[in-house]
Amino acid sequence: MVLPPPSKEVLQRVREEFGLDEQGVKQGVQVIREWLDHQPHLPHDCDDARLERWIIRCKNSLERTKHSLDMYYSLKTVVPEMLLDRDPQADWFKTSVNMGYTCPLSKLTKDLSRVIMLGCLNPDSTTLVTSDIVRASLMVQDIRMCEDYCSSDIYIMDFDKFTIGHFSKVTLPILKKIEVCSMKGYNVRIKGIHLVNVPPTAEVLIGLLKSVFKQKIVARIHIHTNGFKSLHDQISPDILPSELGGTNGSIIDHWSAWIKKMESYRDWFLEQDKMISDESKRPGKALNSGELFGIDGSFRKLNID
Repeated sequence: MVLPPPSKEVLQRVREEFGLDEQGVKQGVQVIREWLDHQPHLPHDCDDARLERWIIRCKNSLERTKHSLDMYYSLKTVVPEMLLDRDPQADWFKTSVNMGYTCPLSKLTKDLSRVIMLGCLNPDSTTLVTSDIVRASLMVQDIRMCEDYCSSDIYIMDFDKFTIGHFSKVTLPILKKIEVCSMKGYNVRIKGIHLVNVPPTAEVLIGLLKSVFKQKIVARIHIHTNGFKSLHDQISPDILPSELGGTNGSIIDHWSAWIKKMESYRDWFLEQDKMISDESKRPGKALNSGELFGIDGSFRKLNID
């Protein structure tokens, strides 16, 4: 299965990590639901399972959960090219899922982290649209918010098949949008980022990554050279795909299953495209995209080493 249902042990251990039990989850979900009902600018239709996962991603901070939900719905109006028009039958989707992948693996680590593979499928970057790759990636995040149950994420970026053409299409503004959507909208909890098969030409991209993420995330970036032994020292091979010396199937098999999973969510995605913030009804200060992404969107606040 793409995401096996969590066992009772997984539910209990993840909840306990953040000071929750079944009663605490119910109370937290109720508080967030009542808060949503009183937000005139936000949609009110969010099921309990997603709200529970939001609370967990926000480490049982209800105030942080409220802020993340607000950002999630509001960012759809700010970066629609990454967060709207998510039809798995559309041409952009069919093209993008054959260009690259953001593929959660089926097994959790011993400390209940989810390992997510990122990589390239086509060495020809001519038809690559970076925002479409990101849009498909965030569709995966949405499904995980509905079904996955874990304590944190571990990302592995495989640079195999990447070329200079690919790197040239990953710009600082795009990376900043990815960072804001992931960290503030989906409230992703990153335990580690592992880079494998890294060519010398990736230095600029890695520098951009380090300039965008907070220092605590940068400190969790690990570059593996000379094979996968150092990766296996941190992530058990029984979790990893065969391409990385693991025994958990192949990336293409996992990704094919995920494509089918996204296609099965088509009606849900089309309905969720309607669930956006109405900024004209927002109480208090309006959302400022310049504050989110840099001065007037120009990213002049960012410093690059």
